[in-house]
Amino acid sequence: MKLVKSLLLGSVAGFAAVAGASAADLPSKKAAPASYVKICDAYGAGFFYIPGTDTCLRVGGYVRAEYQYTPAKRIVTLSAAGATNPAQVSGSLDTSGMEMRGRVELDARTQTAWGTARTFIRLRLTNNTGIRNFTETNNATLANSNAATQGTTLEAASVQWAGFTFGIANNNYAFMPSIFYHGNAWAGFPNGQKQIAYTATFGGGLSATVAIEDKTEWAYQTKYNSTPANGYNLTGNIRYDQPWGWAIVHGTIGNNSYNNSYTTTGALPGALAGLGTVNAFAALNGSTGKTGYSVGATAMFNLPMLAPGDKLWLTANYSNGFLGGLLSSGGLNNLSNSSGGRQLGGIGRVDSSITVTGGLGTLASPFTIGNTTGFNIAGAIVHNWTANWRSQAKAGYVSISPATTTVANQWGSGKLWEVTHALIFSPAKDFDIGLELQYLNMTNKVQNPNAAFVLAGQPGLKEAGWSSKLRVERNF
Repeated sequence: MKLVKSLLLGSVAGFAAVAGASAADLPSKKAAPASYVKICDAYGAGFFYIPGTDTCLRVGGYVRAEYQYTPAKRIVTLSAAGATNPAQVSGSLDTSGMEMRGRVELDARTQTAWGTARTFIRLRLTNNTGIRNFTETNNATLANSNAATQGTTLEAASVQWAGFTFGIANNNYAFMPSIFYHGNAWAGFPNGQKQIAYTATFGGGLSATVAIEDKTEWAYQTKYNSTPANGYNLTGNIRYDQPWGWAIVHGTIGNNSYNNSYTTTGALPGALAGLGTVNAFAALNGSTGKTGYSVGATAMFNLPMLAPGDKLWLTANYSNGFLGGLLSSGGLNNLSNSSGGRQLGGIGRVDSSITVTGGLGTLASPFTIGNTTGFNIAGAIVHNWTANWRSQAKAGYVSISPATTTVANQWGSGKLWEVTHALIFSPAKDFDIGLELQYLNMTNKVQNPNAAFVLAGQPGLKEAGWSSKLRVERNF
């Protein structure tokens, strides 16, 4: 052993001597002064000055590995008029799946005479398999892809300065936490919101925000494209921050529209008659518009009397023609399939902010529409048992009521409640290993069901189910 050690030391000394001799033979040149990274503590931990500038930068993100198990459920298709029986498929979906996700973010800030100029960007990349590739369309088509699905999402890209926000940033209506693994009984915007917003600060913890937001980021807003000028919402909130927590009242208003169209064969109508005949001719007969809105209140309370870091959130919202203020997407089934899995069986309910209440969509009988209404109430709590163990739990109730209609096989009222609990172990700061369980219970009604559906006993209108997810996440 001593011989090996002597040989290694001798080799290192020999290389050093050769290197020194070689360097002595080269022309002398003074080394450039080193440029060291300087810490910037004006905006919090993790910021440093970009060398040669007065801009402070923070680099962050996370890596997440998530594993899901959801027992298979019976899927029921609400048959079209004239069908013999509703289609029922048992165990039609995968029961497990994985989602691997990486997110990177850059936060750059520079002080100006009018306040801090902030540029923020956040990029999310995902790779999903199994139940996490679940898709559903038109209440009927159900599929799981055997191949992995990969995607890239620009969650945020904004410039904030002098109270203004331009670009993709957090929505100005939804304020409940995004800490849970399964779908929530409240609205959320994981992909950000395109907007122009202004926030005014009045002192004493009081502030207010008004924003013009792109409607495409809101759930259920699929009808407005026939009137593009109405493709934006006006959203606002008033916020009150205090040591005990904060309270916010928030609202949004926008427009929905529905195309009236007709199809004819033979001679073209009216002024088009001179063009001859066609086998089938479809045309728009204008559009019918409806104003929709959603209002709500959300509060967060610090609970240091239980344990340091404990928090409680509460929210309640009412929607009239604007269901995006209640849920993220897809109707009440959002809670079971927005995250890639169907833990409820039954019929795949898909709600809309407006309902066709009558008419045939023809020149003589254009469609009539009415607003869908609904409300929700929900709460969430985080409790720290020790420095390394915590629990987080939530419960929520959502009710949706489409307008009364004469059209066959249309959704009636729907009600859903859910409870969720997670136990999380943190072996180090910003490193979580958590297991979450969720239970859902949903009851639906159908307006004007066809005879086949009635004879079959109207299956799939009451369903319940549970799902589990294991998540390993490291933030930096």
